[in-house]
Amino acid sequence: MEKFAVIDIGSNTVRLVVYESMRRAPYVIFNEKILCGLGRGLSETGMMQDKAMDRVIENLNRFHLMLGKMDVRNYRVVATSAVREAKNGPDFAERIRRECKLDVAVISGEDEARLSGLGVLCALPRARGIMGDLGGGSLELARLTDGDVAEKVSFAIGPLKYQSLDGQTISSPKADIDRAIASLDWKSEHKNENFYAVGGSWRALAKIHIMEKGYALNNVHHYTIDRDDALELTQRISGMHYVELNRYCVHISSRRLKVLPLSAYILNRLIKKLQSRRLVISGYGLREGLLYEGMTPDVRQQDPLIAACHDIATNTGRFSEHGQRVQKWIDPLFPEEDFEPNRLRLAAAILSDVGWRGHPEYQAEKVLYEVLHGRLLGLAHRGAAFLGLALYICYGGKTGEKETAKVETLLKAPDILYANQVGLALRLAQRISGGTEKGLKSASLEIKDGKMLLNVRAQDKALVNEVVIKRFTKLARQFNLEEDVRII
Repeated sequence: MEKFAVIDIGSNTVRLVVYESMRRAPYVIFNEKILCGLGRGLSETGMMQDKAMDRVIENLNRFHLMLGKMDVRNYRVVATSAVREAKNGPDFAERIRRECKLDVAVISGEDEARLSGLGVLCALPRARGIMGDLGGGSLELARLTDGDVAEKVSFAIGPLKYQSLDGQTISSPKADIDRAIASLDWKSEHKNENFYAVGGSWRALAKIHIMEKGYALNNVHHYTIDRDDALELTQRISGMHYVELNRYCVHISSRRLKVLPLSAYILNRLIKKLQSRRLVISGYGLREGLLYEGMTPDVRQQDPLIAACHDIATNTGRFSEHGQRVQKWIDPLFPEEDFEPNRLRLAAAILSDVGWRGHPEYQAEKVLYEVLHGRLLGLAHRGAAFLGLALYICYGGKTGEKETAKVETLLKAPDILYANQVGLALRLAQRISGGTEKGLKSASLEIKDGKMLLNVRAQDKALVNEVVIKRFTKLARQFNLEEDVRII
């Protein structure tokens, strides 16, 4: 598998991310961020400072060496707001090419918006609404619709732009921000859509909301906040002094806290201007957009959740090809199923064998933890909770236990019932089949005349023992059906 890497030279940080491959949902095998502050003081002087540029060069030389050590030949190097806006930006880009031997591309604001939008679509291919990416030096907006990026715009109103070299706020940032956002003339018929927020400062706001609400998961990616809560949070944080913000220093760096009020102010004004329905936090942006852009068209068309599940099953399961067969075997229990439940059930079927390496006493906890805290794309928190709970039950766990208490707060009663039904169906399938195609062909499930039937071929009736009967009975009761084993 050919690795792919991105070096992102931003207004505040320089980052190297290396992906294991160009597959639909590859793992990150290396991720390093260096704080350089290229954009600090830019509004005062119009120039990037020598000390900041030297630090970037020093770390780009390190990154270039690392790419060689990791045998990465396919990579992109991009510079964004600070380099494109500074008077000495062209000279600095040439210095990077000369001293670091890296072919850096200084991308426009609109192209940055496009790539950040693609990054959101990489993780959430059905995203529809407005993407906003707030960096240190600029704000990019793009409209996401029908799996593509439409209108794009960039504003030079990043919070770092309004910091002096000694870190103090300068100029009249709120007036600048209000003028920029007021100039946005996107049509009002697009109101009441999602706003997909990209950028470290907005993720920090989500962390605060998660902490204050006592939310079940700490994962900010795909964390959602409804309009009223988002407006209250951003209004409150935008008015806080740095001393007040120190209460959050355990969860957020001091550098991030300094720009948090202005970042919250920008988000507050955007939500009001766009009349957004809710805020959706995206952990994916520009770098993932470059990855997504580099994928072949057939790979981009894949469902990232299902692709990720296949990869996990291939790497950790015993019978990696067994998922679709198990899904088909339990299909008769779930007729006329909507798209999303069917998709989640398929993901559970593909992952139903991945916990076998764990100790038998902890397999259920292992799969639950890995689903909730792993990097499965294309999955909302509610979907992750369902998937984790279904697999927990598949490995012998039960709802209502202390391990599932927080998870169940993310689900409604019908979701929990459905997780029980899917989990117990997968548990029966794995027991009766032994993880083999031949084993599944020995029996079939059917719902008929108010009963759940387990039809077993006569030559394979010995497969049905006390354990199989027990699991089948438990499954039928989740559907409020009588059970009947038939030898055919």
